[in-house]
Amino acid sequence: MNDKFESMINLIDELTNVLVKLADMQRQVVAAVGEDNLEKLADCMKHEQVLSLTLRNIEQKRLKLQDELGFKEIKLSELPSKVKDAEMQIRIRNAANKLSAQYKIVKSTSETARSILEANLRRVEQTMRKIGVDPSQTQINSGIHTDFHA
Repeated sequence: MNDKFESMINLIDELTNVLVKLADMQRQVVAAVGEDNLEKLADCMKHEQVLSLTLRNIEQKRLKLQDELGFKEIKLSELPSKVKDAEMQIRIRNAANKLSAQYKIVKSTSETARSILEANLRRVEQTMRKIGVDPSQTQINSGIHTDFHA
């Protein structure tokens, strides 16, 4: 049983590490927008997609493991209270707390990046209108194509 809890801690740590990378990528998005660097922005968005898929994969593994432990319907924050071993309980709580803290950072950086992107989009649309172009009548080919076949 402790092996499964050890695996759970490893998955939680993996999730935390991917969230760290995602927060960093969102900071790079903000920088790319600030530099008006569309190529860098497109690259960041590709990396964000990869990280999002990685997160989904790890989360599915975590949920499967949690089900194997007999805790299918509980939230991650409730998991430590279900562990009988005191040391393992502390380790799982610490891992879950780190994950929760990193999630808050990602949420904040994501909101910042979205706000900046939206503000710049409005600025571009205003500029287009000033030169007599209707933004709703334009088609943008970003060159970004995603293949979801894995």
